[in-house]
Amino acid sequence: MRLAGRSALITGAGSGIGRASARRFAREGAKVVIASPEDEACRALVREIEVSGGTAKFVHADVSRRADTERAIDQCVETFGGIDILFCNAGINLPKLLPDTSDDEIARVLAVNVVALMHAARYAIPRMLASGGGSILFTASKTGLVAQTDSPVYCASKGAVVMLAKALALDYARSGIRVNALCPGIIDTPMLQQFAASRPDPAAAWTSYEAAQPIGRLGTAEECADAALWLVSDEATFITGVALPVDGGFTAM
Repeated sequence: MRLAGRSALITGAGSGIGRASARRFAREGAKVVIASPEDEACRALVREIEVSGGTAKFVHADVSRRADTERAIDQCVETFGGIDILFCNAGINLPKLLPDTSDDEIARVLAVNVVALMHAARYAIPRMLASGGGSILFTASKTGLVAQTDSPVYCASKGAVVMLAKALALDYARSGIRVNALCPGIIDTPMLQQFAASRPDPAAAWTSYEAAQPIGRLGTAEECADAALWLVSDEATFITGVALPVDGGFTAM
């Protein structure tokens, strides 16, 4: 098992990529702390992992609150003896033109998508250093690499995530801590399903998402979880500072 004996904290594990990654990491032997405000979904996920023979713990946390993030990291250290993997996956979207966006909306997107990652890394890094190293992974987006229309604040936040990963990777390259960014494309998740349902013609919206993919279909949360697993595992020990697209070829266009 590729993560045997390691402890991992995953944020945003109530659904989508985070949920699939919690399952995948646990299946590969990691002891997983699931941090999310989605109590019911996460408790069910913990039960599922335990029934499958894995180890998991749920911590209620809103990553926009620094104290919640620190408490989740403390729980990982106290329960499992350390934190070897920090996967900051929680994020929110904001499909709005900039003139239509309020101060509160800008602040919320930056708080969840960028500042929360800074808080998590700042708190986790000293604990990783004390135990000899670790792996940090941020969920960015293809929009951290190429822009899209109607989402300037979201694009800006994900571009910041990519550069945060690269900067931290350089700072800790010789200290045993690797830092990378996962850049999913259009992935079939509950968030995307909800967004499509809000469009005037949901079926047409879904068809347009699929048609935009060079590979001819949407990605799955499980495919992103596989990429995340690889990045945090020993199979990627010479890889740091990478923004890995998992996008069916979208950013190749």
